[in-house]
Amino acid sequence: MKSIQPVLDWLIDGARSDARSEEVLAALCQRLVACGMPLSRVAVFVTTLHPDVMGRRFLWKSESGVTTSEALFDQAETDDFRESPFATVYNTRRSIRYRLAAGEYPDIPVLRDLAAGGATDYVAHPLLFSDGTIHVATWATGQPSGFTPEQLGELESVIAPLARVAEIRVLRRTASNVIETYVGNQTGERILAGKIRRGYVETIRAAIWLSDMRSFTTLAERLAPQALVDLLNQYFDCQVPAIVDRGGEILKFMGDGLLAIFPVSDDQEPGEVCIRALDGA
Repeated sequence: MKSIQPVLDWLIDGARSDARSEEVLAALCQRLVACGMPLSRVAVFVTTLHPDVMGRRFLWKSESGVTTSEALFDQAETDDFRESPFATVYNTRRSIRYRLAAGEYPDIPVLRDLAAGGATDYVAHPLLFSDGTIHVATWATGQPSGFTPEQLGELESVIAPLARVAEIRVLRRTASNVIETYVGNQTGERILAGKIRRGYVETIRAAIWLSDMRSFTTLAERLAPQALVDLLNQYFDCQVPAIVDRGGEILKFMGDGLLAIFPVSDDQEPGEVCIRALDGA
């Protein structure tokens, strides 16, 4: 097996050759395979600060590349997640290994599927961020004898620099999520681009959406707090897709009120934008 030091150097340098997280994982796996690491499947799961999404999984397979998926908070309450290697690593803060070819693994869906698909060995490592949070990286191989001790050591050496790269990417995404949640997507992009100087003014043309719930005060007096919040969530779940799908941007939730805009770009007719806003309403 060739030395993986160039891979470590690339990670330590921030994996700057690849902009998106998916590209970083793809490049990492390709570089390791080129060094002789017999990888068949690699997954990285990172939790995120988002009102709906608990975390994101980046999954690389040797035959198909990288795919991404999101885990909602409800999934954390399922037996499949509680019994998963991810949950085990979160709870113990330690690495785990399952020798699939030897049948040395718990009877859970993800490991059964891997074994049925030809995987012989599986390792999961905690990715420790500087704020103390734990995320997870897993590695699987179809090599008949599983990972060798040398290969396990090489994978272990990847974890620390991979955690630093992952933390930087997660922090950027968290900043985007927070800003988008509280000020909207387009405004958030301008803020992240550096337009934050006090007194900065920008004139925009837009159709404005301002709505609230009829008889909300009466409902608030009658319903229990959780029932009221559940009702508001259903109420906004009806409005937000209708706005976003037609080019609108949510600016603010104000109790039962919602403020949004439909910006008019230079190449658009204001009437067309207003029609889209009206169609959403």
